[in-house]
Amino acid sequence: MIALRRSVVPLVIVLVILVALFYAVFPTRTFLDQNSAIAEARADLDALHEENDALRSRMKVLSTPEEIERLARSEYNLVYPGEEAFVILPSAPEPVQIPDLWPLNALVSSLAG
Repeated sequence: MIALRRSVVPLVIVLVILVALFYAVFPTRTFLDQNSAIAEARADLDALHEENDALRSRMKVLSTPEEIERLARSEYNLVYPGEEAFVILPSAPEPVQIPDLWPLNALVSSLAG
């Protein structure tokens, strides 16, 4: 009986220690994971606040009459009544030079007319 007690008591102590570690380690890991997730969420939130501030300032600039006129003229080619709008077209691209080789002779003659 004493021998049985001597072998059971250490096993119970080890089992109690394992259970205590199980309940202490896993919540700690979860707590640390949650803290890192909170830190990432706060960083994302700060970035969104900065983006919102930038968009608000852009919105204030875009609502001024001068900026509206500048955008209407530059992007939409709008003019006031009585004004004329002129567009300068880019120069024509250089024609493609096809070499005068055997398989291309028929192509050159068909394109030439």
